[in-house]
Amino acid sequence: MGADAATDDVAALTRRLVAVDATNPTLFDGGAGERELAEVVAAWLADRGFEVRIVGADPARPSVLARRRGTGGGRTLLLAGHLDTVGGAGTGAGEAPGADAAAEAPADAPRADRITGRGAYDMAGGLAAAMIAAAAAPAALAGEVVLAFAADEEFGSLGMEELLAALDVRPDGAVVLEPTDLEVTLAHRGFAWYRVEYEGVAAHGSQPELGVDAIDRALDGLIALRAFAAELDARPRHPLLGSGSVRVSMIEGGADAATVAARCGVVVERRTLPGDDDPRAELERVLAPSGPARISTLAARPAMEAEPGAPIVRAVIDAVEAVTGRPAVRRGDPWWTDAGLIADAGIPVVLVGASGGGAHADDEWVSIASLEALTAIIGRVIREVCGQAVGEAPER
Repeated sequence: MGADAATDDVAALTRRLVAVDATNPTLFDGGAGERELAEVVAAWLADRGFEVRIVGADPARPSVLARRRGTGGGRTLLLAGHLDTVGGAGTGAGEAPGADAAAEAPADAPRADRITGRGAYDMAGGLAAAMIAAAAAPAALAGEVVLAFAADEEFGSLGMEELLAALDVRPDGAVVLEPTDLEVTLAHRGFAWYRVEYEGVAAHGSQPELGVDAIDRALDGLIALRAFAAELDARPRHPLLGSGSVRVSMIEGGADAATVAARCGVVVERRTLPGDDDPRAELERVLAPSGPARISTLAARPAMEAEPGAPIVRAVIDAVEAVTGRPAVRRGDPWWTDAGLIADAGIPVVLVGASGGGAHADDEWVSIASLEALTAIIGRVIREVCGQAVGEAPER
């Protein structure tokens, strides 16, 4: 396949993927789910000689695991992305990039360079670039290329958990193709959501001394959390991620205006840094002075940080610089992605993806020129990681 054919194909394939509704049904009632898009991706890859598996306990929401075997003795590269899209403004757990962040993305690409449609930027373009690059890679590669395209990244990341459990080969490195505007993400924050329940004793509002006000107890917890937020902000800052954070995202309690509240519930969000090993224990410490409370974990995902000298980091940075002709921008991201699960599984991982804007919005778009560059970048990474048998010196 020549360069022009690859260029034409990545735009055409992106449009084909964008045309399929893969709205996450957990986030949006009535969302179409990932099934149709998974079938399109699986068929495209199978037609090009990949070994393809449909993975997932929910047949309506599968993920795709595809494998292109090498000649033997080489390294394995994992190319990862997600199938699902959002159906309107708002983000979930796997949220890169959030709608506010996307509004700041470069918007200087001419209209003729854009593919517009929900999911184009986040992240049908990245999927298409990986598919094109993997299919166009030399046939004589020693190593293997594995594509893992997950369901449910925008909410619970169950798809990536299932894909990692289904791997029968351990990748030597991974690239997550979230949109990064061709910059290289070396770290991102983790997150945890907790529900904190305070109990009280109901009483008539005219005699509050006969009851115990759960809202008043929760207020003590909120004050403690405000102080904890200041403590986090004062800690040494991560060079790419800054500080961690804590905030209250929801609060509800009380039965009516004339009754002392018998219960009050608070949802707390904690954004974590690499090395924040036990945020729940830290939260329990912070809230202990406010009195007994039941703390339950709603979701928790680890932060991600790549080793600067890891082979996959060097391969991606070298490829970005060779294709773009300029120094690669290295960055950290405040949001979370499936790269956190991949890193937690012990697989070195880095993120690079297309340029565009409007993620999670009706006018979402991706730059065709950036897709061409991304396809070339991934192709170079495939050849670098998979091209030689283990122990051979890489060709330069």
